[in-house]
Amino acid sequence: MTSPVKSCSLDPVPTFLVREYVDVLLPYITRMVNSSLSQGRLPVSQKHAIVTPLLKKMGLDPSDMNNFRPVSNLSFISKVVERVVTSQLHQYLAANDLFPRFQSAYRKYHSTETAMQRVWFDILVAADDRQVKLLGLLDLSTAFDCVNHSMLLERLQSAFGLADLVHDWVQCSHF
Repeated sequence: MTSPVKSCSLDPVPTFLVREYVDVLLPYITRMVNSSLSQGRLPVSQKHAIVTPLLKKMGLDPSDMNNFRPVSNLSFISKVVERVVTSQLHQYLAANDLFPRFQSAYRKYHSTETAMQRVWFDILVAADDRQVKLLGLLDLSTAFDCVNHSMLLERLQSAFGLADLVHDWVQCSHF
């Protein structure tokens, strides 16, 4: 019910109808999600997206393709499955204390503000101890575009214990 009402042309039924008849459709949606998870894969029908190029910032030259970013419009069901997987993965990582201690991204009650507070705290502690600290800042705005998928999958398995069906689902569904 928290999903946006907007629909994708790939959806066989508009999202507003799914929300309106959620009581009737929920058992079928639940079966589809559980089937995806138990089989370790996202159905081929849910791996499609409508990709639209959007200008990264107003004022950039629209004749230069580097000034565009792809925006994927996914089907409603694929978003529901992804949300379930994200929730379960987050619960697993939290329950097993697998989040890096100072990670701020993708965590409730953490943000760039909490990350900056940590950096500021470290600087103040160093100043109190008369230590010199060096702060190196990186622009990681396109970091996700540079991820080596094979290395990511190996790391998910070796460092986080994601194996078997979970590993298969991540591998087959997103890469």
